[in-house]
Amino acid sequence: MKFLIMGCGRIGATVATSLWEEGHQVTVLDVDPDNFFRLPSDMRDEPGVTLVGDGTVSEDMIRAGIHGADVFVAVDLRDSRNALAAQKAKHIFQVSRVVCRIGDPTRQKMYEELGLVAVSPTDATSQMILGAVHSS
Repeated sequence: MKFLIMGCGRIGATVATSLWEEGHQVTVLDVDPDNFFRLPSDMRDEPGVTLVGDGTVSEDMIRAGIHGADVFVAVDLRDSRNALAAQKAKHIFQVSRVVCRIGDPTRQKMYEELGLVAVSPTDATSQMILGAVHSS
């Protein structure tokens, strides 16, 4: 499968690396080229894996291969950028599977109502902490 990932922070780099190690075609789009150092060097050195650009800009999404992507993942640090990029991927570029990181659980429900798969690290982490507290 072909994955386009917007954001190469800790989450984006971990997701991208895992998918790449599984044998998928992965392109990571980020505005800061220094963020690509979070990826393994052999992955970084592979042509087409990293691309400096803005995942909310249509031209950059096209350069990154949005038209051939099976899955678009938006994991920038800012919810608004993730939501914008995810909506463009789903509704403008017709990517069949779109997942976005939404830090604010209240917004997560709103974005899910717009047809996006929205994942909240805040909710996930809170549930894990509560599970650990209750199992002690």
